[in-house]
Amino acid sequence: MLDYQRIIGGIYDCAANPELWSSTLNDIRDHVGVSYVMVGLADFSPTLSGGIPTGVNKFSTWDERYINSLSNFISTIPKVDNLYHDDVDAPWIQMEQISETEFHTSDFYQQWVKPQKLRDCLVTLYMKRPNMLGVLSMASPEGAPLLGNRERQIANIISPHVRRAMAINDLVDKGKLALAMYRKVLDSLSVAVFIVGSGGTLRFANDKADDLLRSADLLRLAGGKLATNRSDVTGGKLDEAIARAIKGDEALGISGIGVPIVGQTGERAAAYVLPLSGNDLRGEIAHGHAAIFIARRGEQQPMAVEILRTVFDLTPVEAKIAYATSLGDSPETISITLGNTINTVRAHLKNIYPKVGVANKTALAVQVNALMPPIEAK
Repeated sequence: MLDYQRIIGGIYDCAANPELWSSTLNDIRDHVGVSYVMVGLADFSPTLSGGIPTGVNKFSTWDERYINSLSNFISTIPKVDNLYHDDVDAPWIQMEQISETEFHTSDFYQQWVKPQKLRDCLVTLYMKRPNMLGVLSMASPEGAPLLGNRERQIANIISPHVRRAMAINDLVDKGKLALAMYRKVLDSLSVAVFIVGSGGTLRFANDKADDLLRSADLLRLAGGKLATNRSDVTGGKLDEAIARAIKGDEALGISGIGVPIVGQTGERAAAYVLPLSGNDLRGEIAHGHAAIFIARRGEQQPMAVEILRTVFDLTPVEAKIAYATSLGDSPETISITLGNTINTVRAHLKNIYPKVGVANKTALAVQVNALMPPIEAK
């Protein structure tokens, strides 16, 4: 049985120190029993002008030349278009898309897969935005069984944690948060960082966080605890994410990824919550605590669908339908967009209403729109 606490804890250690990605992915590779594991971020904008995708990859020990050449072969991967249409956290397995016999005739197999003595591949989108994809992938060796439900379950569990760790890596400019969270390091960051204990009690705030508190718009202190000013809009989701983070990595789930914060003046920001309760690096920093990173710039803030999943605990499809409804789309239009039947969309809406705490589409749109604008980058 996989030690998920160890694996997820290792992923969050990478949020504190990005240089740990290689060893952490080696650990995941060994637990799963595959040839390699990779976390990548691909920018497809160059393909619009005839170029190839660009991006960065972090991977377990493997031939770096092949990993870095993968972007040249993306368009040749059989059935890769099916992956682009999948939801986040929904694993895609190569051998479930095409027969192995046919796969062996493809250029991708002959030029990239066969030379590395690989057999099958699983890819999960941990992030999906216009022209940009975040991917978690793993490949099995020749002679190994085809990838299936076991590997799918593993990828589905760890994908949200990779998303959070990569988002925090980006917020802290990839590496400025070193092996220990010393005050001088935190104060040098360009984003507000709070460290809180049980119940949201504030233990530390860097310079940017102090500035944010002094403005008393987005966040404030109430009895020594970090509090939001507009809980009537966002509910207690930040408090809930903090409480879960303090309990440990597994308890957090998708909570804490882009939790919306609304200020008294209407300013919007997003909070990313990092558990500090691991057994290794983060546990040494502050066991039983949580770090909160505040993203205020538009390019740092998450997509609407990600926020809806976090705030209302919606599935990816439910979040898409809720957001489309808030834009005024009818069930008929949504069914065409998503490729579902109208009855399926209506069934999803019935599941969405109690989660959001509303009774109809109009009330749903009001709730969603209270969170969304202008939190998305335009």
